[in-house]
Amino acid sequence: MKYLITLALIFSPLFASAQDSTAPDLRKLSEIGKIIHSEQNRYPTDKGWLSTTKLMKEVDVFDQHVKRMMSVFCGNEVNKSVLVVGEPSDTYKYLFARLAKMATPAGCKRMSHVDISTSKLQGYMYVGTTERQWRDYIEKPSYNKDAILYFDNLALLIGIGTSMNRTVGIESTYVSDFKAGKLKTVAFLNKYDYRRLLVSRHGYVINGFQEVIEIDDLKMHQVDALARKFLEINAPHIKMSNKVAQYLYRNVQYYQPNLLEPQRTMNVLLSLIRKNQMKLTKVDADIKVVKPYTANMNQEFIIDRPDSVGMQLVFDYFNTESGPDKLRIYNAHDEALLDEFSGQAVDLITKRYDTNKIRLQFVSDSSVQKEGFKIKNLNLQKMEDVILNLEMVRTAIMEIVQVPKWIMNRDYDVVRNLPRELDADVVGVHEGKKALIKQVKIGYVSGRTDEKPAGSLLLTGPTGTGKSYIARKAAEFLDMKIITLDMTQYRTDATFDRFLDAVADNLILYPYAIYLFEEIDKANPRVLDSLFFMMDEGIFYDKTQRPLFARGALVLMTTNAGGDLIIRERNNPDLRRLVNLELQKVYRPSFLNRFDSIPIFTPFTEPEFHQLATIMVKKKIKKMKEYFDWNLTVDAASINFLGAEGGSDLYGARPMERIIENLISVGISEYQINRDTIEYGSTISITKVRGEKTRFKINVNGDTRGGLNYEIDLDNNSGLIPDETTRKLNEMFAKNRLY
Repeated sequence: MKYLITLALIFSPLFASAQDSTAPDLRKLSEIGKIIHSEQNRYPTDKGWLSTTKLMKEVDVFDQHVKRMMSVFCGNEVNKSVLVVGEPSDTYKYLFARLAKMATPAGCKRMSHVDISTSKLQGYMYVGTTERQWRDYIEKPSYNKDAILYFDNLALLIGIGTSMNRTVGIESTYVSDFKAGKLKTVAFLNKYDYRRLLVSRHGYVINGFQEVIEIDDLKMHQVDALARKFLEINAPHIKMSNKVAQYLYRNVQYYQPNLLEPQRTMNVLLSLIRKNQMKLTKVDADIKVVKPYTANMNQEFIIDRPDSVGMQLVFDYFNTESGPDKLRIYNAHDEALLDEFSGQAVDLITKRYDTNKIRLQFVSDSSVQKEGFKIKNLNLQKMEDVILNLEMVRTAIMEIVQVPKWIMNRDYDVVRNLPRELDADVVGVHEGKKALIKQVKIGYVSGRTDEKPAGSLLLTGPTGTGKSYIARKAAEFLDMKIITLDMTQYRTDATFDRFLDAVADNLILYPYAIYLFEEIDKANPRVLDSLFFMMDEGIFYDKTQRPLFARGALVLMTTNAGGDLIIRERNNPDLRRLVNLELQKVYRPSFLNRFDSIPIFTPFTEPEFHQLATIMVKKKIKKMKEYFDWNLTVDAASINFLGAEGGSDLYGARPMERIIENLISVGISEYQINRDTIEYGSTISITKVRGEKTRFKINVNGDTRGGLNYEIDLDNNSGLIPDETTRKLNEMFAKNRLY
């Protein structure tokens, strides 16, 4: 009898393999993909799919589409392939999970489902690598097997494996495989790529699928079904009324229109769950094995806490023979293995188990016996109901989308105080401040009815007159994110797609932000065309022609075009007309006509340069205090010197920044090199030496030696005197766009 049993054990794997010849090699497939569902118990669902499959096992909102998909895989046609076409959202993931978890019709065999990571198919170094990857990781483990392979972005698959000598990639092999019945597959393609590929030379890929299923963006009742089941499974203690739910769906759609459902609602729910997690309550426990434990032990413990929904074990000690002696922790409701421990661990605290009843099984062999273990505490997760209200939902949306709180709460004190804040920090540029404040009022306070951006301004003027600075300070005072794009990076046709991606990605993540396009005159004309539609319609089209809404964006563009004219004609009462004529030499009138305003930034006056010097020195003193705790003072004579010497019509305020750095930083460095280290908390004074143009004195902590005199190099980077030679150089630079 013993001999027969041994034979059975030896031959049983071969026998099982022979009986199950259509089983896919999930071990191999999992190296290049993620298991959504497996018919083989030893291959669990990938953690990235676990929550989604658990949810979709209970939600039937996609069953109309899923039944069509099942009819393909359960039908008699050789070609068992489905192409899902829809919005570029996560809807396809919920559809895939429902297909993987839904019970199959009578007579239809259950399948394993694997999500293939397309990027892992790419061959980077050698010709034929992609084909080898396909053969080893797709063909051998899945051809003619009971597995459905998912490709979540068909557009990424197309072209993989191409080279200078080939015009097609692995997509041709893929199509021939599923048309011949070797491969069962589902692929997703967003509808914008679908339209593009359908009329391209890759149209044969689209036309090769047995079934094409178009799915629309989720309807509100579908989102509601998903959201409520999601809360029921993941946070049963959180309750959401119909009124709050409708408020959530309506407001997240308004404030984040470029992120589609179900992502935008699920993001808010995840944020609410994180903020309202069930509290952990510590209770005493005294669960242990004898110390030392005995040989060939098999001892069980049950921990049953009906008053909780989750628990965590805190060990006093854990010390067993590594390998043979194990503590296994099971969910007592379904006997699923939750954890396993062996060896030695210090301060062991388990993860949280989402169950109120667990079974512990400790087993040992006949060799080494050690101390064993003792559980001293349980951290119980108690069920305490949280009732969501409108304020909780409003706050969660605001934090995710980064909508300023004052906009959502309609607290307009921020806008009321904006003129005072700008005047206190931004010197001069009165026309720019006036235009910006007006547009903030129109865009965010007036109760708009259009879909255009909150405002579109072209800030024009010479370099160094505060065009970029006013944008950054406005973002700071309005508590808005600022997205800055350097348009010199998008000069060529080759960089156009990169520009579209940059703006699209930011509009999806930050629909309420200030968008600053620096030096727009350097951009490629195609860039200007795309921004034309953004300002005209409030819609930005990405490279697949997907429309993205920009109604929450404040669009600011800077240009130096007309800068020389503004310097020469700053006092001319006809300056506005002259500047407009100059701008029309660089931009189309139709483009200029899309701006709400084109404020002119004129050079600073002498009093304004003195005001700038005072503000800049104060900021430098503040930074010194923050970084080094130095108490720095600069006398009035030094500030007057900065105001007189730091100004430049040609270069604006930037030379003053450099002179301030010279005056303060040179003095500090000279003192530390020639005298002593300046310690944290020191008191430093910088004064102008009377009768000496560029000589100053620095004194630290009332140095009895009278301080240290030093001299600065008066180089304000304005050596180009506005003469005939300079004018010709500027004309040459402008013509060749070498600003």
